[in-house]
Amino acid sequence: MDDHPAELHRVLRTAKRRFLLPPLPSSLQAAADAGEDVLLAFCLESARLAMARDGVPSASVEQAFGDALAQLIRRAMDATHGDPTFQAQVLHWRDAGIQEWAALSATAAGDARELRTALDAFAHPGKLRGLPEDALRGALLQLHDLAHAADWAALRAAAETVAEAPAGRDPALSAWVRALVAHPALNRRLRALELDRLEAVRHYKALRFMRSPAVGSSAAVENGRTSAREGTRTEQAAAHALQDMADCLNAAVPGGAAPYRVLRSLLTPAALAGADRSKLEWDAAIVRSDGAKSGIDDVVLLAEAKAAPAAATTDLPRLLRGLAGLAQAREGAHHDFACAGGTVRVSGTSLRALRPQGQSIPAQVIYLCAARPEPRPALLGAAAKALLLAQPPSLGFAAEVAQGQVPATDMLAPVWHALLNEGRLRAVLNQYDTARRAREAMLHPDDLSAAVQDLRRERA
Repeated sequence: MDDHPAELHRVLRTAKRRFLLPPLPSSLQAAADAGEDVLLAFCLESARLAMARDGVPSASVEQAFGDALAQLIRRAMDATHGDPTFQAQVLHWRDAGIQEWAALSATAAGDARELRTALDAFAHPGKLRGLPEDALRGALLQLHDLAHAADWAALRAAAETVAEAPAGRDPALSAWVRALVAHPALNRRLRALELDRLEAVRHYKALRFMRSPAVGSSAAVENGRTSAREGTRTEQAAAHALQDMADCLNAAVPGGAAPYRVLRSLLTPAALAGADRSKLEWDAAIVRSDGAKSGIDDVVLLAEAKAAPAAATTDLPRLLRGLAGLAQAREGAHHDFACAGGTVRVSGTSLRALRPQGQSIPAQVIYLCAARPEPRPALLGAAAKALLLAQPPSLGFAAEVAQGQVPATDMLAPVWHALLNEGRLRAVLNQYDTARRAREAMLHPDDLSAAVQDLRRERA
C-alpha cells in the first residue's frame, strides 16, 4: 500500500487550480496605475518582503501607501457610491450619542431577560391564579404582557400606576413595584428608546441596514438560509469528490480490500488542541486502515470545505495552528477522534506528518470550494481593507472628509508605522501571502474528481 499515498499526492499535484491569486504588479508605478486597492496590496507585500530580509520598506512605498489609503477613504466616504458600512463606522467614531446607543443595544437581550425574570417573581400568570379578579390582578398581568412584548415605555407607565395605587397592599409587592420602576435594565431600555429617535442614530442605522439587514429581519433570515444552502452544497460536493479519491485508491488494493475510507466532522482530542483559536474540527479526511486488529488508521488526506475562496484566507492561520496541535502526537502513539461515524483511532505518525513547514500547508491538507471562480480575485482582501479603514487615524481622516475638509495625508502615517511594528496588524501585512498560500491549497471538487478520472484512465 505504500504507493497509494504517492498516487494521492500525484492527483493533488496535477489537479487544476482554478482559484489561484494573480501576481501583484511588477513595479510601484504599475501598481499605482491599477488603482488604490492594488497599490495598497503591493505596498503591504513590499513591506512584508523587506522586513523578511531584515530591511525596511522604501520611503516611496510608504508615501504610496499613504496616498492610496487616503484615496480609498475618500472613495468609501462618497455619498453616492461609497461604503455605507465604513460611513456608519465614522459616524459611530465621532458621535457620542451613537456610541451610547450602540453600547445600550449590546445589552438589549440581557436587559430583556433580566426584566422578564423580575416580572415573573410577582406577575407570572401562574402565580396570579389565586388572586381575586380585581384591578390589581389585571394590572400585574398587564405588566407581564408588556415585558414579554418589549414595550418598555408602556411597562414603566403601567408600573408607576400600580406603585401609586391606594395603600394597604402587601409591603413586599409594593417594594417590588417600586424596584421595577427604578430597575437599571428598564432605565437602559428607555434611554435606548430616547436615543433611537435622534437623527444621527437613525442615519447610522440606515447606513448599517444598506449593507446588512437587521438581525431577525426576514432579509437576514433569508441570507442565513442562503448561506446554509451554499455551505451544505459545498460539503456534499467535497464529500463526493473525496469518496471518488478513496474508491480509486481502493480499486488498486489486491484481494478486494478497501482500507481507504472518508470520515467527516473529526474533532481534535483535548490532548492535541494546540494554541488558542486553533481549528479543532476538521470537515473531512481520507484515512487508511492498517489492516490489524488494533483498528488504527492513518490520515492520508485532510480537507476543509469553504463556500467561498476568500473564506480560506481568514481560516488559514487557524488551520495552521490546528495542524501544529495535531503534530504534537507522539511517534508510535494513537489518538481517538470523535467523528460523524463514531470514534476513529488515528496513528500519531500520520498526525506528525501534518506539521506545517513554517507557514506552508502540507501537501496532504487541502481546501475544497464549489464556488464559481471570481472574474478578478481581489488582491486586497475585504478583511484587510476593513482593518485598515477601522484604524483611528483612518476614521479621523474620514471624519474631516465628511466635514468638507481636505486633511493631509500625513494624518495616516501612524497606520503605516503600526503595520510595521504592531502584532495586531500582522495579518494585514501578510494578507497577500496568506491569500496566495490558501488558494494554492484550494481545489474545486470537480477538478479533484477530474484528476482522479485521469488516474483511472492511466491505470486502464
